[in-house]
Amino acid sequence: MSRRLLIVLVVLGVLATGGGVAAGLLMARGPGGDQAVAGPTTIPETSVPPTSEPPSSTSSTSTSSSTTSTTTGVSVQARVAQRLSDGVVVRYQASEPISAVLQWGFGGPTGNQLQFPGPAAEGSMKLVLATTTRTVSMRVTGQTPDGRTATSGTLNARRLVRRVVLEVQQLTLDIPNGTGGIATGFRGTTFTPLGPGLDGPQARSEPYAFPSSVLGAGERSGTLALRFFHQVQPNPTRTQVVNLAVSLPRSGQSTLNRNVSAIGLTAHLRLRVTVTAS
Repeated sequence: MSRRLLIVLVVLGVLATGGGVAAGLLMARGPGGDQAVAGPTTIPETSVPPTSEPPSSTSSTSTSSSTTSTTTGVSVQARVAQRLSDGVVVRYQASEPISAVLQWGFGGPTGNQLQFPGPAAEGSMKLVLATTTRTVSMRVTGQTPDGRTATSGTLNARRLVRRVVLEVQQLTLDIPNGTGGIATGFRGTTFTPLGPGLDGPQARSEPYAFPSSVLGAGERSGTLALRFFHQVQPNPTRTQVVNLAVSLPRSGQSTLNRNVSAIGLTAHLRLRVTVTAS
């Protein structure tokens, strides 16, 4: 081979090797270039919310801790256990121990209050009403040791009112000499059924009755006042008052027969006492 031919062959070999490398570089830069520039994709943590209770559940728990007695799990009921002549006995029952207070007043359960012994799940108390016959409004409020509250319904009641009516069914007056008469008084009312100035030997009155009146708390007796009038001429008229004790039943009727003498006269009485309670 000549020297010139050998040089040509070497040159052609070098060119062939360089072209292959260049072609390889072009192929590497072609389809894969965009992926290398983009790099990896990252998902933010906020796009995957953590597991938790829904907001509505949290707010309902907060609301239930401060609701009224209908949803706090404690309830209280009250009733009038007894009506007495000097007051009323109120009793309560609660679903669990409470510190209970009786609130009361006229026209509404406000203005006054009394503390029940406790804390307790039940209790009773006497509200003294010895000087009034008006209706009282009442309710029981209570609080548990952990602060929950409850209120009963409103009660309306008044003390047991006893009324008395005294009837004089029969009254005769013995007048042995001169003239006479008698006046009777009971609980602020006065009747003069006979005289004065009636001739003897005996005078008789028509039946009559004193008006109904309210008895005081614990009152068990009354007083019938008898005023006698007697005159024997030429002497002036004499008078004398005799107080006759009248027993009063708790309720119902009783009959009394009494003979009372004073300043020369004698009264014969038949009395009927009627006591009603409402």
